[in-house]
Amino acid sequence: MTIGIANKHNPELLEHFSDSTLGLYLDDLGQKVFAQGRIHHLAPGETLSERGIQPLNVVLDGRLAGDTHWFGPGNHFEPRGQTLKAVDLPARIWAIDLGGETWTAPDNRPMRRAFAQALLAADAAEADATPPAILPDPTCLCDVDHPEIRRQAARLRRATPASTAEAILKFVHGFPYRFGAWQERASDTLSRGVGMCTTKTNLQVALMRAAGLEAGFVEIPMSTSVLGKLMPTGWLALQRPTVKHYFAAVKLNGVWHGADSSYDFASYRIFLEMFPWMAHREEPVLTEGAPYIPALEIQHADLFDITVVDNIAEEMGKRSRFLTPHFEALNTRVDRARGMHLQWGRAAKRAQAEKSTNGEARA
Repeated sequence: MTIGIANKHNPELLEHFSDSTLGLYLDDLGQKVFAQGRIHHLAPGETLSERGIQPLNVVLDGRLAGDTHWFGPGNHFEPRGQTLKAVDLPARIWAIDLGGETWTAPDNRPMRRAFAQALLAADAAEADATPPAILPDPTCLCDVDHPEIRRQAARLRRATPASTAEAILKFVHGFPYRFGAWQERASDTLSRGVGMCTTKTNLQVALMRAAGLEAGFVEIPMSTSVLGKLMPTGWLALQRPTVKHYFAAVKLNGVWHGADSSYDFASYRIFLEMFPWMAHREEPVLTEGAPYIPALEIQHADLFDITVVDNIAEEMGKRSRFLTPHFEALNTRVDRARGMHLQWGRAAKRAQAEKSTNGEARA
């Protein structure tokens, strides 16, 4: 293991730290906090050693695993006596001693306050994104008959099947894209107001069916280099070369039309950094004879050459290898792009202010 000082002159590692869950909530103070820490370089199989009175670590790249937990890029943690080793690839870990003399110096009080708020905000966001302990039956995920699904479908019904399908496409498209667990009912996605390609597609199909349209699911391969634009750089080395991408399809005048609601405006604009010539497809438009499938269009594929299936319950029922902290670390770029993290930052400041006020009152 080699250890080096973390400083602002290492832009690559600073970028990884800024993309971490903790870095997201530190926002403009991230660079100053980063400079207070040190970097551990671990070869595969090498153990992370605990150093300091109150150590806290952030994985910058690579992966650490112990007997019961693993941590990926952007995850922060306290060692708490667990033995963690770098697996698969070399790993770089940012570490700080929250009980050390440097960090506890009087001049660092504003940074310590911001750091505490960032930890609270990250915890609150993670708690909000954590799925229930008992997950729903995969065969019931497209819950067309749920009252809220029926009500929303009625609100979105228009004069023609095509205009109804487009209204539903635009509605679900407006939900922010966030990585997360797949095993979620359509009604749950409707309530949460966010989702990824799988859960947004499931909601879209449920709404179209509730509106009386014939709808189904389409699966296509997508290069990780494309989807990877939405995730922090540190995660790319841990991904498979291709991933499965899902979108909804609706039958209009006897012909299946793809209607991909996955990527809202904020996430689509990130894609445009790679495919600027697709700017004209930023607005989701679906009409008879004109599907909306940017993921196929960038491949110059036939938009009508799709295979539609009735359900993807088997796929959605698979247990993910990622846990909520991993998904939250994957979401830092899309959250920052639309400012979603600010709500948790404001909540953390209010909680800390209330705690301080209550402490003064007791004193």
